[in-house]
Amino acid sequence: MMNISNHTLDSFVGFYFGDIKIPIIAVYENPADFPGKYVARLFDLQQITNYIIVKDTLAEIRECIPSAFNKMPRSQEDDPTILEIWM
Repeated sequence: MMNISNHTLDSFVGFYFGDIKIPIIAVYENPADFPGKYVARLFDLQQITNYIIVKDTLAEIRECIPSAFNKMPRSQEDDPTILEIWM
């Protein structure tokens, strides 16, 4: 994952996405900066943001993704630690 100053949230449910034109949430498994954890990071299309959620399980991460988001297939070019993409 990127080396930026993170703003850790409890959940993206109820998060104000008003300044984000095209919100995308990438879910990572065991990234180098959070070993043994699952991390959901908010992007504005391809622009990384500093908003993240860190949990112990994938199920906990999925509970933090708003129901209006849909899971998309990951790309072969994605970082290998990316498990899921939500839009």
